[in-house]
Amino acid sequence: MLHIYDVALEVVRRLVPYVESIRRRQPSLADQLDRAGDSTVLGIAEGSRSAGKSRALHYTRGAASMDEAIGCIDLALAKGHIASFEEPLRQQMKRVIGTLLKARRS
Repeated sequence: MLHIYDVALEVVRRLVPYVESIRRRQPSLADQLDRAGDSTVLGIAEGSRSAGKSRALHYTRGAASMDEAIGCIDLALAKGHIASFEEPLRQQMKRVIGTLLKARRS
């Protein structure tokens, strides 16, 4: 299992308060954010037991899901559903994406 799996789980844990805040204003966006985090973690888990093109596909999907999570946060900020977002958490999310994109090539 990639070390980034634990980082992705930590991101999901830290997103929970944001998901709950967004849920009060736009439940569908909160659900999408929640599912994107889940999809990232599950993609890493599936990819770690796969090989070749299958591994690359799982890691690519995991990275895309984390990109989607960032998009959900940006929408929530733009719509005023949340007032701010932790920059260190955003950087952690970008780290997950970068690591998965690199890992899909190996």
